[in-house]
Amino acid sequence: MKTCDHSPVKITLTTPNPSFKASFLAGLEEMQNDSDQSAWVYLGDSSPRDIPYKDFESYVQTLLKRENEAPVGFVKDTTYWAILGDEMVGRISIRHHLNDFLKKIGGHIGYIVRPSFRQKGIATEILRQALQSSKAQSIGKLLLTCDEENIASEKSIVKNGGIFESTVYVGENRPRKKHFWISLNS
Repeated sequence: MKTCDHSPVKITLTTPNPSFKASFLAGLEEMQNDSDQSAWVYLGDSSPRDIPYKDFESYVQTLLKRENEAPVGFVKDTTYWAILGDEMVGRISIRHHLNDFLKKIGGHIGYIVRPSFRQKGIATEILRQALQSSKAQSIGKLLLTCDEENIASEKSIVKNGGIFESTVYVGENRPRKKHFWISLNS
């Protein structure tokens, strides 16, 4: 577990754990669109979002397993849940390397904050803590992306040292992605 004592919010990053089932599911209920629901569950756009409802412990084990064994079409990743008090308020994942999809759309790090906890500095803090992890440090230079219109995510990336590289067209009916790099070993 990683805890920050100097931040405006007292967030702890922890690996996924069945003890946060009620809080995780409450967060999933807050998500208003398919994209946010998919990001919260984090099993891929085409996977059913009801998996955590059916067998939460198995779902947690699936997330933990991905650190050492990537599903087809994915890369290995490390997932942390952001805990504030006893509430799961966000999720962040560090992808160990980039495939073609991640080079264009996803980047090394993906994160989401529950709607009821947004605009409180939580995304900035969980990103800051994730960048201090040994996995992020071992990658060294990380690509982060956000939708062109997602000003809040862009601010979190920039506050954590993100340097803008370009805006990328990713396909018909999809938002363009802004690409940022964060170098940890400079």
